[in-house]
Amino acid sequence: MKRINLRRFLLEQAEKQRNNLTLLLAGASLFFLGTGSIYYAEHALRASLQQEMLALAGIGLMVLGGLIAAAGYIGLSVLRLYKFITDKDDHD
Repeated sequence: MKRINLRRFLLEQAEKQRNNLTLLLAGASLFFLGTGSIYYAEHALRASLQQEMLALAGIGLMVLGGLIAAAGYIGLSVLRLYKFITDKDDHD
């Protein structure tokens, strides 16, 4: 079984700026789609099982979108700082 080197994985992920930005934007889009679903369910539908199911799906989209966006944001910011710090340590 191949051993995964966490440090190498994080440094490689920091280099994938386009992928991280895509994750951030896709996650934000899902999050706001979920927010819109909840708003629509609250203001356009009468109280019913359909309204509750749409709101539940909206919450699911918000959670999923938030997690995806967080992964993209971490890749764009925290991992870049980690790469900067580890590159500096390697040259000393």
